[in-house]
Amino acid sequence: MPSMISYSRGDVILVDIAFSGAVGHKRRPAVVISTDTFNSAGIKLIVSAITSNLTPPFRPGDSWLNDWRGAGLLKPSAVRGVGATVDKSEIIRKLGILSARDFAMIEDAIAEIPGFHR
Repeated sequence: MPSMISYSRGDVILVDIAFSGAVGHKRRPAVVISTDTFNSAGIKLIVSAITSNLTPPFRPGDSWLNDWRGAGLLKPSAVRGVGATVDKSEIIRKLGILSARDFAMIEDAIAEIPGFHR
């Protein structure tokens, strides 16, 4: 049965994300980075994982969140600059929404990775 819940850019969700190159998954917070048009058109979302492991080294595209509490997170966190696709059925729940300032910052950081300068 399809989910009746809709998801928007900037939503912070708790989701089971598949391991890259291995079997299994890890439950973690992530932020929805795909457009609302994309999100409403099918069963997939594009997300970036959120981590509370703030120990360097950081990769290009990673961004510290200023308003992590307002986003529904329990600890100071950063958004990883790597995107992943997830099925809406893998979402456990919505945790919160990134502030406009934090979302603009991660949008700029992620856009730099493939050279999408705005």
